Amino acid sequence: MKSNIEKKVNFIMAYAIASTLMICFFSLSSFKAKKEEKSIDEIIAKKITIVGEDNLPRMVLSNENRQHSGRMNGKEWPKRERPSGIIFFNNQGDECGGLVYQTKEKDGNIISGMSFTMDNYKDDQVVQILNDEFYANGKAYVQRGININQYPTGTNIDDRNKKIEAINTIADEKERKQKLQELFEKEGAVNRVFLGRTKGNSSGLFLSGPDGKPKMMIYVDEKGNPKIQTFNAKGEVKDFIESK
Repeated sequence: MKSNIEKKVNFIMAYAIASTLMICFFSLSSFKAKKEEKSIDEIIAKKITIVGEDNLPRMVLSNENRQHSGRMNGKEWPKRERPSGIIFFNNQGDECGGLVYQTKEKDGNIISGMSFTMDNYKDDQVVQILNDEFYANGKAYVQRGININQYPTGTNIDDRNKKIEAINTIADEKERKQKLQELFEKEGAVNRVFLGRTKGNSSGLFLSGPDGKPKMMIYVDEKGNPKIQTFNAKGEVKDFIESK
């Protein structure tokens, strides 16, 4: 009788030990799998999305067909055409800039370019490094440089887009255009600084006031003449220096 009891006790102990060892093994294996880092020499993908611990996007690298449509104020924007490249998102999940590029050919015309932008909080781009090329009828129209834009404090791209949608429902074309102009004058971006080459083939520094109107230009024109121009409140040339 004692022998049978001992056998049962020994069996139970053996079973308990074996079960404990198996649980430890699978637990450690699972833990290791979660922490394991893999080194991959090459990835071929159509789209890669990096998310934060909150599962909101931080960066999307994609071709033009799968590119992220944008996100602001906790909402995904409707699907729209966007170039291939990288779209950046802040830790609130809002789009905050990007690096995009594309080339299009149609009817013998060519559009090609690349743009690296940084966005205003809750709004659109305010810093841009741009290469914009357009070729038509044997002529080139090229703009390359750095743009610095400005939005009024507190603007929100979602709020402005809703206002634009409402204005676009106005049947009268003249009134519709007038309302859009008033909205953009009040809430739209103005260019404050451009440094680079213009589509007119001048190169230099172009400065504007808070209203977007030109105030000072230091540049070399398309004929190679250096110029300095300043403008008064009416937009008239106040001072002009030209050297040939």
